[in-house]
Amino acid sequence: MCSGYSKNEPRSIDVCKYCFKNVHKRETIFHYIQKESLLCGACRAQLVPLGKYGLFENLKITILYEYNDFIESMIFQFKEGRDIALKEVFFHEFIQKINDKFRHYTVVLMPSSKEKMMERGFLPVKEMLNQCTLPIVEPFYKTNNHKQSLQNYKNRKLISQVMQRNENIVIPATPLLIVDDVCTSGSTIFSAYQKLLPHTYNIEALVLAAHPLLVEKCDEKGLLKKTSFSIL
Repeated sequence: MCSGYSKNEPRSIDVCKYCFKNVHKRETIFHYIQKESLLCGACRAQLVPLGKYGLFENLKITILYEYNDFIESMIFQFKEGRDIALKEVFFHEFIQKINDKFRHYTVVLMPSSKEKMMERGFLPVKEMLNQCTLPIVEPFYKTNNHKQSLQNYKNRKLISQVMQRNENIVIPATPLLIVDDVCTSGSTIFSAYQKLLPHTYNIEALVLAAHPLLVEKCDEKGLLKKTSFSIL
């Protein structure tokens, strides 16, 4: 028997967590029945879902969205505006699939600098994953306030010198899932992958959004393939 919305059941008028308008504005039938929308249809329509994965130097990376102005503004509002109420929005559409597909994995987070941690008071990706049921480890730290998105291609390669492994953090004997919010060139994730080796269990990566130039480059090389992470 269908457990969806009953026409006799009143629906609360919730607001979109980003634009604060009625969350049912331009809502699809799928999201209306599910009754679990955090963004209104108008905001959701500005996201570009990818649900693709690629194999890069033996590391499988799943990309959920293409990075664009809208997702950039949401991330900026969350991080720099310290709008913690947005934390569940980013992975919301995929979180159940992540919990199911990677149920035997341990999440590995990328580090923020000490300066950013003190300024914000929280680790952004860790908060984004607050509905994730997988165990989480934070085995890396930054030696300075190096922001990848502000670096040119040459300087992005220096992340391996900036990001260091904390040898006091024990990596569990499970498959690992490296998670980051934005992937511009892949340097941060690849550096983390290399520093986790040799790890005898499988290592994969999951990114919220990838820069369109990286997506285009990978598509041209035939590296990206459709995954089960899709939005109706």
